[in-house]
Amino acid sequence: MELSNELYNQIVSELEQGDQYAETEQHNEAIKKYETALNLVPFQKENWEVSLHIYTAMADSYFNLGNYQQASNNYEQALKCPDGLDNGYVWLGLGEAFYELENMNKAKDALISAYMLEGEEIFEEEDGKYFFLIQDLIK
Repeated sequence: MELSNELYNQIVSELEQGDQYAETEQHNEAIKKYETALNLVPFQKENWEVSLHIYTAMADSYFNLGNYQQASNNYEQALKCPDGLDNGYVWLGLGEAFYELENMNKAKDALISAYMLEGEEIFEEEDGKYFFLIQDLIK
């Protein structure tokens, strides 16, 4: 099953507009674009590769707004998409969202998954507190 070129291009256009808003810290505007993109994706949304990118981008914007519950919900949706479980970045974001929600057990599980997929490098640009949480588990 594939999306028509026309539909795919519409979705990607909305996604890219959302990314442009996100790059300038206009996260609420970005989320509106991501929601528009997601609404164009046929059901079941998690069956489409493009949904991985939409859910992840939406989660990042929610995270940057400090809405960690919505961020974790969207990262969890991203994991259900094709290639989602193999995406260290999604696991990293999910772990960070759980950390901020003070759910340390789920945070550790997700951060360890990110580490196992990508190694220590994935933590280089992140606040050290996230890697510190799992350091004792990887030695």
